[in-house]
Amino acid sequence: MAKKKLALTMLSLMAIGTLAACGGGETPGPKPTESSKEETPTTSEVADNGLDAKIPENLKDLECEVTFWHSMGKANMAVLDEFITGFNKVFPKIKITHSAQGGYDDVRKNVANAIPAGTTPTMAYCYPDHVADYLPSDSVLKLDEFMSSKKVGFGVDNGLGDLGTEDFIPTYLDEGNHYTVKGVAVDGYYSLPFSKSTEVLFYNKTQFEANGWTVPTTWDQMWALCADIKAAYPEVTPLGYDSDANFYITYCEQMKIPYTTGEGTNHFLFNNDKAKAFVSQLKEYGCGEGMKGYWTSQAQLGSGTYTSTKFTSEELMMSIGSTGGTSYNATDAFETGVAAVPQADLNNGKVIMQGPSICFLANSTIQERVGGWLFYKYITNTTNSAYWASKTGYNPVRTSSFTDKNYKTSSTPLVNTVLDFAATGSDYTKWYYTSPAFKGSSAARNEIDSLMAAVLLGTKTVDQAFEDALANCLFAA
Repeated sequence: MAKKKLALTMLSLMAIGTLAACGGGETPGPKPTESSKEETPTTSEVADNGLDAKIPENLKDLECEVTFWHSMGKANMAVLDEFITGFNKVFPKIKITHSAQGGYDDVRKNVANAIPAGTTPTMAYCYPDHVADYLPSDSVLKLDEFMSSKKVGFGVDNGLGDLGTEDFIPTYLDEGNHYTVKGVAVDGYYSLPFSKSTEVLFYNKTQFEANGWTVPTTWDQMWALCADIKAAYPEVTPLGYDSDANFYITYCEQMKIPYTTGEGTNHFLFNNDKAKAFVSQLKEYGCGEGMKGYWTSQAQLGSGTYTSTKFTSEELMMSIGSTGGTSYNATDAFETGVAAVPQADLNNGKVIMQGPSICFLANSTIQERVGGWLFYKYITNTTNSAYWASKTGYNPVRTSSFTDKNYKTSSTPLVNTVLDFAATGSDYTKWYYTSPAFKGSSAARNEIDSLMAAVLLGTKTVDQAFEDALANCLFAA
């Protein structure tokens, strides 16, 4: 494979000796465009020259500003601010400036728009399909050199409590090492895990026990139960599924219905008869006029309403959503139970693995990268990963976090229940899957979301929705 060049923005050789003075007098604001910076070496050249040679012996002297884009809400940003305070006790000269960009897709769009302008952050929240979009423009850093560095690599404490690569949960770590460009696998790590989640079935345990209902484990059982609930409580919608795209993609994964592939050039496989039959069934069971009223979703509810909101207001009996949003399914009105997402085939169990990773953008100085790297090591150490999990419901990314004193200390009992249910080592984690990441994979997900909405709301026929989605994916790729 041809040598992959990443646009790494480094100081000139004359400036290497003054590495520690990176940002003290820098005016806040957008970084200069690539054309205004000095010619920089490629990733392989950095490896040849030795990253460690460019890192100061005394890291305490490292002075720079690290910018971090994410999609955190107010509560989670408060936890991040706690992390920054703790980090600055170890590295007081590294300034961390963070900003919420909106949702995950807003982060992707904003980073993609910032790439040609040369105004990307040092580090950003990402999903694999985001990174796959950045890779063809050489805009995201390969992280192997940082991971193996003798000065700042994994396993080098740096006063940050880092226990090394082997402490990461392998499934989460490996996600960052499976990218393709033009159908060809790219070697190396281009993202690293921050916190991970999956989906579970939240159900009104109080009502289930009062009515003698059994929690469904398969979709056939689910639809039969929905019919029973609808007959007993006509005013209630039995089931909500927060993410229309996740419902489609997960069911296709369970049924082995083609969706996408990262190999070759024909990436988009979803325009097929089995997928259309499934979406047609979902429309029949949906909540529109003439439908059976078995289930609803964000697309059907409109206005960005989450099904968890309808669940806690007792308009739904069940809601499938992210473990990262567990607290939104807790209420004093009834007891919330937690169960697995129903399966098409219990012998081929599949549930989506989600949650943000972090990537580092190439339009940055070596000092900013080292500063950002040290911050990443700190926020994912044993204690902080456990603390984040207890505050948010996301799974820790470190194995050691599961026995840390900060784990399962949430004041919301449901969060602790879900952390137990979806914990690494549980049978549930054996069902985790991720979709292939390639340029255009994020477009595929967005188009499936739009496809589902169009069919469920009756604005397009099934055939037209699939044809339009495929055309839009081909254009985006």
